[in-house]
Amino acid sequence: MLSDIAEKWGQYKVKRPLLLTMLLLIVVALLIPNICATTTNQQNTEIITNTSISQDNNASIYVKPSDNPSTTAAGSPGAVTDTKSTTTKSQSTATSASTSNSSKNQSTTNIQYAQAAAGDSNVQNNWFTNQKITEAAGRVKTYIETNKRLPNYVTIGTVQVTMPQFLQLMTTGLIQVSKGTTTQIQLKNVGTPTSISENIKSGSLTKTEYLNLASRIQSYINNNGRAPNYATSSLGKVGFESLIYMYSRVLGYYNTNKVLSSTVSMKPWESISKPTTVTPTPGTSQTSFTIAQIGKAAGDVKAFVEKNDRLPNFVEISGKNITMPQFLKLLTTSLLQIYGNKKTSIALKSAGAPSSPSEDHKSGNIDKSGYVDLANRIQKYMDSNGKAPNFASSALGKIRYETLIYMESRIVYFYAVNNVLPKYATVNPWETSTTPSTNNPYLKATEDAPSNSQTIKNLAKSITAGKTSESAKATAIFNWVRDNIVYSFYYDTIKGALGALSSRKANCVDTTHLLVALTRAAGIQARYEHGYCKFSDGWFGHVWAQVYVNGKWYRADAISSRNSFGVINNWDTRTWTQLGIYAELPF
Repeated sequence: MLSDIAEKWGQYKVKRPLLLTMLLLIVVALLIPNICATTTNQQNTEIITNTSISQDNNASIYVKPSDNPSTTAAGSPGAVTDTKSTTTKSQSTATSASTSNSSKNQSTTNIQYAQAAAGDSNVQNNWFTNQKITEAAGRVKTYIETNKRLPNYVTIGTVQVTMPQFLQLMTTGLIQVSKGTTTQIQLKNVGTPTSISENIKSGSLTKTEYLNLASRIQSYINNNGRAPNYATSSLGKVGFESLIYMYSRVLGYYNTNKVLSSTVSMKPWESISKPTTVTPTPGTSQTSFTIAQIGKAAGDVKAFVEKNDRLPNFVEISGKNITMPQFLKLLTTSLLQIYGNKKTSIALKSAGAPSSPSEDHKSGNIDKSGYVDLANRIQKYMDSNGKAPNFASSALGKIRYETLIYMESRIVYFYAVNNVLPKYATVNPWETSTTPSTNNPYLKATEDAPSNSQTIKNLAKSITAGKTSESAKATAIFNWVRDNIVYSFYYDTIKGALGALSSRKANCVDTTHLLVALTRAAGIQARYEHGYCKFSDGWFGHVWAQVYVNGKWYRADAISSRNSFGVINNWDTRTWTQLGIYAELPF
């Protein structure tokens, strides 16, 4: 064959280098044998915990279907639901870059917490490979099994990744591993769960189910911006901590064996973790704290609430993680002991979380006799019911659980500093007390959404005049933008909020800049959502706003008269691809 080719050298006007290349390719084709692709042998491997557990061979998946992904909530009845997705062309730049907000200062208190707000310096422009994530998973697994609790964070490269963020990385990485995908994964802003709960039996989840669970968790995080309280499985409600531990073990196993396990065993988190709720043996105290220690922790909680506009998950006292219901019990007991001039140490006791906190009270002051009476009634309630109250009645009205903790933290910390109880305590509704500060990235003015502009502030004030509730204000701003800005097609940011307002014409990006600017100027949190969406004339990249009202994020797409606040009708919300949620758009 080679001689035949050589004989035809003069018959073809082919340059010598090209012909040599052709000859080499033919030789390679003749000499190298066919290579057959082999598939990984999926052995019947199983991940087990330190103790043996029973198997559950009848595993099934409970999924609550939803037409609108934004309405699905983990931590409420039903499971985290899948969001179908399709990829297509984009009207806006298909980028997933993180926000460019300035970084927050790290807290130096003893409170463990996750940095949930967008703009965290740990998030900006950080991408990780599956290998780095699986290596980190092995370290988290080891930490949990050694310390019997979650770490505050795991370091990947030089980045400190919080546990909610790590859950997002692990579920995304696991899905990629299962599909054989190796693209890098971006670190996202992920908030902490609001009220972690768990109710599972010991057993095993199959690979099919833990992959399905990962997909639903991923969808929930993308839609809600925070980690779920729990996710429903065939074994019951798997709490946030157990989800972290489970996926750390799954990916840690994969990192070692290069194959996903066929099952993963599960047991309740309380049987894995070091108990933080201690019931002392009669006549003894396994764990107790001085009033000075509780006073210092009260200052930590006070500072955390005032910085982060929410309660921490727990506070550390003398190396022990104390839940907020437990801490309320310690606060009330210490307050009553201070009032009664008793200085003995206080035992840590079990305390369940309230079932449904609520409030209905006006702002005002509660004098010393009033807050001592409140503490006395809270203590009696917790002694009788074994959990924190949803609220406590006062002369101002019903004061909710979170406000009680914040109020008593301030009182006990005041005593720790001044060695005397305050004459009164000022109390505001929790919603008012936790109105985000200007450090909140969802309230910050940006170049394209200058909520501090006098023009924007004046317009926001005019639009919301006479409106008293956040919902009424947000709706009025949405309606104004929707009805006064004409849609104009172009790519990405060109005009910003002020340009859109001046020209009264804008694309979805600049329309959303105006909506976000006006909403933030009214003191209401707002952020951007970016995705591929199916419109009547095809698939396009699209941007709209999310507005935080009454403890929930509502979608606000102001480019169509068919839409209303919280309701989208101009594109198909049943099938779309989310590309990111941002405090500030990167394009």
